[in-house]
Amino acid sequence: MRNKGSDQVAPRIDAAVCRRFWRRFAGELMTHEQLINDLNVFPVPDGDTGTNSMLTAASGLPNLDKAKDKTPLDVVLNQLVNDLAMGARGNSGVILAEYVRGLSQVSGTYLDSHLWHQALQRGAAQARQSVMQPREGTMLTLADAVAQTPVSEDLVQYVTDIASASRQALAATTDQLPELKAAGVVDSGALVLSLFHECIASEVTGAEMPELDVEHRHCDLSEVEYKGPTHEVMFTFDGDSAARESLREELLVIGDSVTVTGIQSPFRIHVHVDEPSEAVAEAMRHGRVSGLTIAQLISPREVSPARSGVAMVFACDAPGLRTLVEENGAHFMLSLPNAAPSTLDFIRAIRDCGTGNVALVICTVDSQASAALAAHQLKSENINVQVVSTPTVSIALGALAQFDQSDDLARLCAAFDKQITAMRWATIARAQRNVMTPLGMCHEGDVVGLINDAPREISSVASCEDMLASIVHELLDHGGELVTIVVGDLGSHAAVELVRADHPGVDFASYVGGQMGTVYQVGVE
Repeated sequence: MRNKGSDQVAPRIDAAVCRRFWRRFAGELMTHEQLINDLNVFPVPDGDTGTNSMLTAASGLPNLDKAKDKTPLDVVLNQLVNDLAMGARGNSGVILAEYVRGLSQVSGTYLDSHLWHQALQRGAAQARQSVMQPREGTMLTLADAVAQTPVSEDLVQYVTDIASASRQALAATTDQLPELKAAGVVDSGALVLSLFHECIASEVTGAEMPELDVEHRHCDLSEVEYKGPTHEVMFTFDGDSAARESLREELLVIGDSVTVTGIQSPFRIHVHVDEPSEAVAEAMRHGRVSGLTIAQLISPREVSPARSGVAMVFACDAPGLRTLVEENGAHFMLSLPNAAPSTLDFIRAIRDCGTGNVALVICTVDSQASAALAAHQLKSENINVQVVSTPTVSIALGALAQFDQSDDLARLCAAFDKQITAMRWATIARAQRNVMTPLGMCHEGDVVGLINDAPREISSVASCEDMLASIVHELLDHGGELVTIVVGDLGSHAAVELVRADHPGVDFASYVGGQMGTVYQVGVE
């Protein structure tokens, strides 16, 4: 097949070839998504490499399709790099995005054989650099093999040789990685990169895509025992290069499969861990976190719940409260804005409690529907779940303080409801966008104080600490014996101490929650 819009095979890689190639590559990943999933053994046998690679490639299509015919190659590649960095899914997607980033470091109006050779070397180096603990027998090995293919002056011959080298490198992965040898398959990520180079060869030469030469198309998972972390965590990290490197080192201590996309902030981070909240808390300690996704890597062990006693699942957006929650005998779940646990996540957490009576305390509106559905579905397993919805973590801590595993679930939840109803609450935050409120226009960056979810004060000059003092004073004007304050990611514990000093006759309890959506959360009882 010849290149569209031309009667001649492409003698060089320019912007038009790049756009056509990427569309072809995304299409091939879509066609072979299930096969690649079926071959997925390393680093986790969770059957998602095909899906993650396909979605990563697809994230580059919208802007690619908008590019004008005369858009230079370097502009097209830079836009593609940015889109892939933000759209990367899973370990394979992150490495693919970094591979393309390396390729883009050698660009101009077009690439001939020698420039393409340099680009392949940069791509292999960038991909390997993104992985903290590289293993051979993966897409990194295939990238190295491709980069070492001898250069031909004829680009058509060169990309043909590269495609052949990629097929040979793919076949060799089975014996290079023990996990692959046990399962009797090639590496799924390496297959993705092999398809990448087959698509380039097809686009440059005008030849048809060859049939996939994969002998074994299903893993023998009975021979593969996975003992690694249980969760995949991905997020966008905003911090300087020193913070990024420090975070990478810390994540290696608590997890594995650490990869980083990007050479300047914001970065896209990927890690496998047992406790997602630990990874998020560590990232928040180093910089700003957004775009968080958490996925279960392996199915947890199904348990037959005991029928005595009461358990509590405490789902909130404050990772810093994990120790406090667990010390009080409850099970902690991280529930962030725009990344709330799914119904299945709640079901698994409730099952793991090992009891037939569970109080599910949630602190975000985003979680209400999935929590209610989980409670409904677990009725068929004879697990009684009572959902306790609270407006803020500061209020939920009042329920946590009353938790008693030996109590009756109905009586306990009635006490929770009474406690929550009796408390007044407030939040202090910075506005994320312009919005009209009952108090007038609130502009992005303004400090907002809300009492019981209603805007009470808006200021473009006051600090969050000043707003905290004002809001606490107003709450205590109506009485109160105990003030609970949860300090967010951008909050200051010292500010809480100043407020405490202003009210010597009132008890204060403060906790470093590290939540991102609010600077301070306040509860008064």
